[in-house]
Amino acid sequence: MSCRVGIWRAVLTGGLVFTLALCLLACTGNEDAWKQELPLETLRVGMDASMPPFEYVAADGSLAGFDVDLARELGRRLDVDVQFVANLSYDGLYDALAVGRVDVVISSLVVDPDRMDDFAYSAHYFDAGQVLVLREGNAEIEGIGDLDAHTVAVEFGAPGDMVARRWARRRANLIVEPYQTADEALRAVADGTVDAAVVDRVSALAVVGAEAHLVIADTPVAEELYAVAMRREDKRLRCAINATLSEMEADGALTALVDEWLRPFD
Repeated sequence: MSCRVGIWRAVLTGGLVFTLALCLLACTGNEDAWKQELPLETLRVGMDASMPPFEYVAADGSLAGFDVDLARELGRRLDVDVQFVANLSYDGLYDALAVGRVDVVISSLVVDPDRMDDFAYSAHYFDAGQVLVLREGNAEIEGIGDLDAHTVAVEFGAPGDMVARRWARRRANLIVEPYQTADEALRAVADGTVDAAVVDRVSALAVVGAEAHLVIADTPVAEELYAVAMRREDKRLRCAINATLSEMEADGALTALVDEWLRPFD
C-alpha cells in the first residue's frame, strides 16, 4: 500500500525526532490532571473516511476502522463526546483544523515535519512504514545484514522498492525482484520464489500469522508514523491525548486495535 500523501521518509530526520520528544517532555507531570483540565466537552474529529482498514464507510452507512475505534476510545477515556467530521477530502484535513472546524485530525495521517510550524502532532500510535518479511523458520536471514546473495521482492515503485535498490548497490549479489503489488511480493516469499520481501507494515500484518507462515523481522526498515494532528496552541489537548495514548499502549488497547483491524481473520 503506497503512502497517499507523498511525504514518505526512508528514515525520520533527527530534527523531527527531537521536536516530538520536546512535545512529550512538555506534557510531563500528572497525566490525570491534563485530562481533568481538558477545555472541551466534545472532541470534533476530522477524517477522510476512504482508507480501509483505518477509516471507511461501512455497508450500513456507519463509520468503521482502526482510526474510528481509536477516536472513540480516546473520547471515552477523556470523558468527552466524539463527533466525526468525516466528509473531508484528505487535502482539506489541515484546512479544517486551521479554521477550527475540527479539534483534531485522526485519519492515518503521517507526521510531516514541514507542517510543524503551524500544527502539532501527538506521539505516534502506529508505524505503517516498510518492514522486512521472511519465511517462518528461515535461519539464514535475521535482518538487513544477512541479505548478501539473496533475492528480495518489492512492490514496484513503492518506498520499499527504493530502499531495496539502495541496499543492492551496497550489498554483494543482492537481487531486487519487483512485483505489481505488495500481496504478490509476499506470496513470492511464502512459496519460496524469493528469500524475503520489503513491504509496508499494513500489507505485512494482513498475512503474518496466516497460512503463509511469514514473520516480520524485528528491525524496521523505514518508519512512517501515524499520529493525531491538532493546532499548535492546543497544548492541553495535546498533553491529554499523549497521556491517553501512553495509557492505551501500556494496557494493550493499541495492540488490540492492531489485532482487530490489521491482522488476518483465523
